[in-house]
Amino acid sequence: MKGGEKVSKLEVPKSITSLVFEPKEIGGMVIKNRLVRSATTEGMASEDGSVTDKLVELYKILAEGGVGLIITGYAYVQPSGKALPRQTGIYRDDLIPGWRKIAETVHEHGDGCKVAMQLVHCGRQSWSLEETMAPSVVFEPVVNKMPREMTVEEIEETIEAFAEAARRAKEAGFDAVQLHAAHGYLLSQFLSPYTNRRTDEYGGSTENRIKIVEDIYKRTVEKVGKDFPIMIKMNVDDFLEGGINLNESRKIAERLSKIGFAAIETSGGMDETATRSIDLVASRTKIRSKDKEAYFLPYAREVKKVIDIPLILVGGIRSLDVIEKILAEGSADFAALCRPLIREPDLPNRWLKGIGGLTADCISCNACLGSLVEGGVRCIQKEITEQESAG
Repeated sequence: MKGGEKVSKLEVPKSITSLVFEPKEIGGMVIKNRLVRSATTEGMASEDGSVTDKLVELYKILAEGGVGLIITGYAYVQPSGKALPRQTGIYRDDLIPGWRKIAETVHEHGDGCKVAMQLVHCGRQSWSLEETMAPSVVFEPVVNKMPREMTVEEIEETIEAFAEAARRAKEAGFDAVQLHAAHGYLLSQFLSPYTNRRTDEYGGSTENRIKIVEDIYKRTVEKVGKDFPIMIKMNVDDFLEGGINLNESRKIAERLSKIGFAAIETSGGMDETATRSIDLVASRTKIRSKDKEAYFLPYAREVKKVIDIPLILVGGIRSLDVIEKILAEGSADFAALCRPLIREPDLPNRWLKGIGGLTADCISCNACLGSLVEGGVRCIQKEITEQESAG
């Protein structure tokens, strides 16, 4: 952390209580337990972003696994916001029937499991597009592209696109949506002073940089009503000089809480971060002991003090007793898992039934990220282990 702040160590309790499996509400939506499947890009959509049978099957398996809330992989709200091949999209009405299959499948097989769609515009962080746009002209080193600055008219079109995407998600039967405003994608670019160097109403002060997110929220409520939960994922730290730090993220989170968002998921980093240190990206490797789990927890503790809505904590969480401690101390309301559920989608049920140990089998190798270019996300390490056992 920055500013010389001390990070308190997580003390794991000697025994497990039932707090992890107690229900809790997010914006009036009852989640059956405190375990969330954090949005994970799947790489299984058709080239136009439409849902495939392979995607439906993935979410069926996740729902059957016992997690309380599933947040889908990021779906782009405009063709200009697509990042990767086979990324899901929700930018046209004729995509709704495919998404409806996912919502119905989760509800049918999930024993009360809820499902939210994550909405995104990837802005300057796009591998798929020759021309990218962003709040400001700031070179993107990972995709090796210089974006052009968005006009106010384009910003307004994007606001409408997010709201329309949320409307489509609701029509498809989803229980909620989550705006992806983390990891250096477009909304994250607007929030961060590193990537937002505008001098108009959408840049400069913290309030101005939040404006696009606030406008999206207000326009979305006009389309879906006040009872449809709208969540948001945000960076607690960009890990870049001139970017969002803890002091700034506290201000942003406090404002988002007051705007009306149903929950905040905390994360960190953007593309530039990966060019500096692998240990600072959102999906850190080598999480092999409990003291390395929940690496965004110190930030979450501070953010929790300034919001009055549920906080979802993601980042290297692997063990049931660690989650129990986090919930018991009030540092977060939900624990979000990503990579562990790629390897063990039935992990929540295993924990609930007391089968096996307290810690997931995931070794945080990040080989699953590489599998995206090979037909869809999966645990490569699990396949290697199974092959070795069979051999």
